[in-house]
Amino acid sequence: MDDGIGKTIKLFLLWSSLYFAVGIIGVFLGHICKSEEIMKWTLALGYLLISIVYFGKHYVDLSFGYIERRMAWPAVGMSVLVAVAYMFVSFFVISMLDIFFMEESESLNKSDPNLFLGIAGILHSCIIVPIVEEIGFRGIFLAGLLKSRCRPWLAILITAIVFALFHMSLVKIISTFGFGIIIGWLYWRTGSIIPGIVIHIVNNSLCIVFAFIDLSIESLAIWWVILVVCLSSLAYGFWWFWKKSINDSATS
Repeated sequence: MDDGIGKTIKLFLLWSSLYFAVGIIGVFLGHICKSEEIMKWTLALGYLLISIVYFGKHYVDLSFGYIERRMAWPAVGMSVLVAVAYMFVSFFVISMLDIFFMEESESLNKSDPNLFLGIAGILHSCIIVPIVEEIGFRGIFLAGLLKSRCRPWLAILITAIVFALFHMSLVKIISTFGFGIIIGWLYWRTGSIIPGIVIHIVNNSLCIVFAFIDLSIESLAIWWVILVVCLSSLAYGFWWFWKKSINDSATS
């Protein structure tokens, strides 16, 4: 096994172990204390500590990579556009697949949205989890594969598959795989985890918002219009990042 790939796997397994350890400790303390707040604060602070350590030790680079400095804020705005567009595309696809995964879909709809409320819940679900997961999947795993001269398309595909399986849900696998492909491509193109973090934060935030509102639209025609608009927005987002990035190696 290539030394670079071996080191990448070791770092990713270490990150995964820490991630699951925090999760287990959080659930255990919440169960023992019979308090969701304790569980949420344990998860939030635990994942925040992991993020601080990885950034502090420079295991992951927190910069805009190949994006020019003057284009930093436009890149953040374009990341938000991509996130919103993909969220609606994903919602549409999953809705179309409900007939095949009805039981799985119903179990997801029965999840308690209150778990994501409160300061700790919002910090954990909307901010800290996106950051710590981007550190692990794009900052460590994908970055390591790319540095090991793994073909970009293969590195992005492998990372997206692992990212999808990581979420352990049949319905989520479909959306998170596409999500992983998009963020993986953006990392390869920009050399930065910041667009991925922004997209991840917006995605998780919208998931919580959608848990409290009814998005059911009876008119299929309206859904198709929304789908076309969102796909066009995604295409524009990809084009923008391709043009505004200065990663010469990504064009060779």
